[in-house]
Amino acid sequence: MRPAGERLVKFIVNPVSGNGRTRRVLPKLVQLAKKLGMKFDVEITQAPQHATELASEHSSEFDIIVAVGGDGTVNEVAAGALLSGAAMGVIPTGTGNDFIRAVGRLKNLHDYFQRLIAGKVKPLDVGVLTLKNADLIFVNGIGVGFDAEVARESLSVRRLRGLSRYLYSVVRTLYKYKAAQMRIRLDERILDGKTYLAAIGNGISAGGGFLLTPNAVLDDGLLDACIVSDVSVPRVIQVIPSVLAGTHTKHHEVTMTRAKLISVESERPVSIHRDGEVPPERVDSFEMRIKPRCLNMVV
Repeated sequence: MRPAGERLVKFIVNPVSGNGRTRRVLPKLVQLAKKLGMKFDVEITQAPQHATELASEHSSEFDIIVAVGGDGTVNEVAAGALLSGAAMGVIPTGTGNDFIRAVGRLKNLHDYFQRLIAGKVKPLDVGVLTLKNADLIFVNGIGVGFDAEVARESLSVRRLRGLSRYLYSVVRTLYKYKAAQMRIRLDERILDGKTYLAAIGNGISAGGGFLLTPNAVLDDGLLDACIVSDVSVPRVIQVIPSVLAGTHTKHHEVTMTRAKLISVESERPVSIHRDGEVPPERVDSFEMRIKPRCLNMVV
């Protein structure tokens, strides 16, 4: 990679991220890049998975491939960067922006640009979800059960962003969701019982700031797991503030652990989300594993 200040940067921009916020930020992004004297190019994604194609295709031409958007955009660019070994950067302009909380949030756009110019490249872990014989990566986390149903519900919420959008979706999901009987294997440990949610984190948060796996580390070679047994609606409401603070880990309904390999078998199909993106079909079995220190990230 070229010295700091001389790096060639490719911005891959998802214009629909953040309910259109990314599209509005784009002119300021271009203006600031020019002001800082950066050597850069911008490309707009046209469809799902297009960011992965662009990241893979242009890796040999640029020092850093930057995802401009939300966690879904980060996921797609990371998939392309993994294929090529390119260094990756992130400018968070999405709805939840959870992955950047683990990497390190900055105050403003200018600070993110300074990270791209002068930051160091650090190899981070990536998770792999095996679903219906297909391997899909995740950089931040997987949600199973209630967490994923909330993510599914949030897809229909257009006027809110971030944490407020997630909280609104929580309320809409609470009274219609039922826990499922699950068998969860975490390396050699097995949890068997009714499970309200399972959050598998490479990063520390989901849903725009819920610190479900607050002690997760992006390069420790392990996935953090937060498993919540069946709970009542009043208890969920009572516990939510502690999840925002990351102090829910002390509650008796919560099991916190770490593993390299995690598998889930459910008595009925349940929703899952992968870096906030919700597959259309519910599923009853899948597996997750960690791929250590394979994603080069500018931090």
